[in-house]
Amino acid sequence: MAKCDLSIELDHPDRVYVGEDKITGTLHVLADADVNCKGLEISSGWRTHGRGNVARGTTETVTLFAGQWSAGQRESYRFELEVAAWPPSYHGNYINVDHYIDARAKIPWAFDPKASAEFVMRPIAGPDHSDSPTATAVGGCIGYGLVILVLGLMAIGLGFLVVTFVVNPFAGLIAAGILIPLVGLIAAKKLLPKWLLGNVHVELITPQVAPGGRVRARLAFQPKRRFTINSISAELTGTEVCISGSGSNRTTHRNTFFTDRHELEGAATLQAGDRKEFQLDFPIPGDVPYSFDLSDNDLVWTIELRVDIPRWPDWTHSLKLLVAPDGRSAEAVEPAEKHLALDAAHAVPPAPSPSVDDITFAETATHLWNSRNDDAQLHRLVEAVTGMTFEIDTLIERRLLYSGEEDPHVYKDGYAVWARHTDPPLPLVLYIPHELADEFEQAGHDQWRCRGTIVGWDHPHRRLQIKVLVR
Repeated sequence: MAKCDLSIELDHPDRVYVGEDKITGTLHVLADADVNCKGLEISSGWRTHGRGNVARGTTETVTLFAGQWSAGQRESYRFELEVAAWPPSYHGNYINVDHYIDARAKIPWAFDPKASAEFVMRPIAGPDHSDSPTATAVGGCIGYGLVILVLGLMAIGLGFLVVTFVVNPFAGLIAAGILIPLVGLIAAKKLLPKWLLGNVHVELITPQVAPGGRVRARLAFQPKRRFTINSISAELTGTEVCISGSGSNRTTHRNTFFTDRHELEGAATLQAGDRKEFQLDFPIPGDVPYSFDLSDNDLVWTIELRVDIPRWPDWTHSLKLLVAPDGRSAEAVEPAEKHLALDAAHAVPPAPSPSVDDITFAETATHLWNSRNDDAQLHRLVEAVTGMTFEIDTLIERRLLYSGEEDPHVYKDGYAVWARHTDPPLPLVLYIPHELADEFEQAGHDQWRCRGTIVGWDHPHRRLQIKVLVR
């Protein structure tokens, strides 16, 4: 059986490409026997892997050769291909997106030899803006339409129930057992909150925002009655949503990897006719992943608005937000400032230089956090604490995408993970040995305590680098 071996050598395997870049390299062929090749093809593209069904896309395909290779013959073919502008490379918990150069030799009456080489792509522009979510408003005609629709369904259900009782009382009891709880659930979720709040107007002013930017939205309502609330809140959430299988075996998997709750108003008594209006304005960290919709593999950002009413169904509404690049490179994005209210709550006075003897990691993190906008002071502090070992409370975010064996701090068979200190939320890079993989994976989004040594500062991503130790 005629066959040959393929291998791909990229000119710049460690480079991070941006959309529509040209990637170059050489495709090597070693023929083990006489081969009649109908077409030596090479292509650039992307595909997903993880829990969801595979999605893929091809950007450019070229045929480098067609003809005969003799046994033992070695050939090399140069190539230049366009890099896809979207989606970005991404490694999450349930979803991974990778970009590849794929090569294939078409051999008649034999398996086609193949080879692949992976590279990293970071976009500087988002997907087509026509896919962006639009501002959403609930109230006025939409609100009244919703009420009319619900009342209509209730009327139809009641009429059906009466007719069923007349025709067959036993069947009527069964129908009542199904319809009454269903109508009650609809009333509890939609009508009862509206009975207190009246029409609620919600507007997402910035349907698209870049990492490091600010989300702006507006919430307004005029209560119809006097009632008390526990709180009014807005929670920004990032979630991986993927689907595996098809038909009756179709299963949806969700993984929430980011939450940030902002309380707009605490416990209070709202007066009838006293209009309430809230202007939401809070930041998105500069290192969060972009939104994407890749068939059965989605990364979704939402803002969940909630009016928490004691002993009454809560009013809730979800706004879909598109997190996408704004044309700047990721390195140019500065970490976002914290919400003003959180700054006030977490404000700390300027601290002196750290003492090597008894300083805790929380104090160290506070010094670094307060110096995050002063590069000279920040670097002096990092130099002073490099080599010190601490007990550290962290919140795991995700595995680091742009790190590999070339990073001198990565353990062999270990992991590089993005995380944050609990308070202040100093961004971290944790280098985790293979022995602790299960422990940090099981931590999920809960607080994870580890013991680690500071080894430096990740300048491009502005994160403190920590090598985690096995206890």
